[in-house]
Amino acid sequence: MLMSDMMTRDMPLLHPEDSLEAAARFLRLTKLDGLPVVSQEERLIGIFTRTNLIDAFLNGAGLADRIEEFYHKQPVTVRVDTSYPEVERIVKNSPVGTGVVVNAEGSVLGIFTKVDMIMALFKEADQLAGKLNTLYQAMHNGVIVLDRNHRIQYLNQSGETILGLKKETLQGCLFNSVFPHLDLKPVLKEGRVLVGKQEKLNTVKALCNISPIFEGQNTAGAVIVFQPLTDLDQVALELEATKRLYETLLTITNIAYEAIIVVDEEGKISLVNEAACKFFGKSELELLQQPVDQVVENTRLPRALKTGMAETNEIQVIQGRPYIVSRLPIVRNGKVIGAVGKIVYQRLEEVKEVAERLIQMEQELTYYKDKVGTEEQLVTFNQIVTVNPDMRRLKQEAEMVARGNSTVMLSGESGTGKELFAEAIHRASPRRKAPFVKINCAAVPENLLESEFFGYAGGAFTGAQKGGKLGKFALADGGTLFLDEIGDMSLNLQSKLLRVLEDRAFEPVGSNLTVKVDVRIIAATNQDLLQKVETCEFRRDLYYRLNVVNFRLISLRYRPEDVIPLVRVFLERLNQDFGKQIQDASAEVQSMLLKHHWPGNVRELKNVIERAVNFASGPLLEVEHLPFYLREGGQEKPAQAKYNPEYTSASPLTLDQESIRHVLEKTKGNKSQAARILGISRSWFYEKLREYHLE
Repeated sequence: MLMSDMMTRDMPLLHPEDSLEAAARFLRLTKLDGLPVVSQEERLIGIFTRTNLIDAFLNGAGLADRIEEFYHKQPVTVRVDTSYPEVERIVKNSPVGTGVVVNAEGSVLGIFTKVDMIMALFKEADQLAGKLNTLYQAMHNGVIVLDRNHRIQYLNQSGETILGLKKETLQGCLFNSVFPHLDLKPVLKEGRVLVGKQEKLNTVKALCNISPIFEGQNTAGAVIVFQPLTDLDQVALELEATKRLYETLLTITNIAYEAIIVVDEEGKISLVNEAACKFFGKSELELLQQPVDQVVENTRLPRALKTGMAETNEIQVIQGRPYIVSRLPIVRNGKVIGAVGKIVYQRLEEVKEVAERLIQMEQELTYYKDKVGTEEQLVTFNQIVTVNPDMRRLKQEAEMVARGNSTVMLSGESGTGKELFAEAIHRASPRRKAPFVKINCAAVPENLLESEFFGYAGGAFTGAQKGGKLGKFALADGGTLFLDEIGDMSLNLQSKLLRVLEDRAFEPVGSNLTVKVDVRIIAATNQDLLQKVETCEFRRDLYYRLNVVNFRLISLRYRPEDVIPLVRVFLERLNQDFGKQIQDASAEVQSMLLKHHWPGNVRELKNVIERAVNFASGPLLEVEHLPFYLREGGQEKPAQAKYNPEYTSASPLTLDQESIRHVLEKTKGNKSQAARILGISRSWFYEKLREYHLE
């Protein structure tokens, strides 16, 4: 509050030549104790008060006499922009009751009296009380105000709700008579502040902050702000756990000798460790919230944000020197919300292992180049693009299984990536330095299957190579043999395969010599092998032998969040093949791709993008670049049961009674739909129903 808020404006100004009668009339009209006296140039030269008027008449002056002999020549002046505390100081130290308010140039703007100050104080107090009451009512916490006698003066609306009491019934009551458990003596007698005190208020356990109200040096009351602990306890525990986790994360990152950078979904740096600050020669404050591509040259963290694909132990040139760099996306609820980058810049033992891996990759790539004339990228779990939580869980489980030697069965629709999973399992296994050999059981003629699997001796049959030929089992010795489309294998070959799996030995066609092999089997099928077992098209004992660990890969229609990341990865690879610079798909194209059913799964999506890249010439894939069936609305999604991750990697043979009962409840007794959700045939489902007496 300033002087301009307290003064009296629009009062008449007196001149020295004015009569006492005129001055008296103006004082009477305005009811003021004094009026400013100004010169002809309107400059302040004094003040004429009621006291001056009385003194003039007592000295024998008449009404017609001028006031020039009677007014005060040195009036008290106050600037219009003076603050309330300064005005208060002036009033306390001034012997007069009226002052003249002027501006910076000395022009008269008004009159100020002690009465004006009191009225302004009342007005300010009313406004302050109104604001305080509004604040109390708007608070989510309860508020109780006490006077010096321990009596309740105020309870806000939130306090009424929390305590289940009305302020009308509490007002004027002794606090201890209503809330006997809370001791206020330290506050009201000693003037202490109590913070975080837990007490019971009318059956409600609350957290209280209590502060004294002072009048000068004396305590005039107290304010209690309280909040129920019912929800606060849980929030506090979660906050404490989060704080502990964050501090642990900071400690871990700071003791690491690698430079670690964390970016948010916009590509801005949200966390750096001390090693990163040292590496870039900048402080933490200089790095935080900066776009990562402006801090790290040639960074591929934005790519990890776009595709959700991890890259580990890659070579990247930074500041003119090569470094080993890893990039990992941060995924929550199927969405990439950030990424972590790690730069290895010291001499580490793991560099030797990385170098060995690079040499091995070079040798294998050279081998493939010589054999097929093209350069292929070794498939690892990092190259399998997905942000879908269930698919990520499958990757984690498969990576765990890869460390062992168990036979793995991969099932799922065509185009879901069974071959990629098989090779990724091999690359993550202790057998990764040995061969990964694959054979499509449906693509080899029946009469050649046995020789393809087991090889043959020289002269074994007409047209056989001189000196014989190694079969797939011999080629895969020490490594992994991938049997794709295992459901199309003949019963005769199934018997021989079962014998090899049990004996770890076989005899090549036309030979009596027994060959010992150490091979891990990964089989894949898009058929219902259990149904083929029931119709005697597939050996039951071989099914048991192959189905040690079963992973059912998820169709693309059940993980639409993977469509756009896959599109971006395909674009990146196709840009290299076609020499184009297509950055992304347009919003219309993305919407259209997300609506499609994708019966051909990832393989169909890749073909669609490759077709579109052939026709695209700009920076974006547009609708006209898509195949006709997609532009015309494509296929409507059929009414199918939603993907149920509960049964993804479990064998149907291990289904228990509760699992079947649970699915039947969800399908309201529809047995066909229940069998479809469980991924088993209806006949096998009915057999399980009979076994558990659920018919």
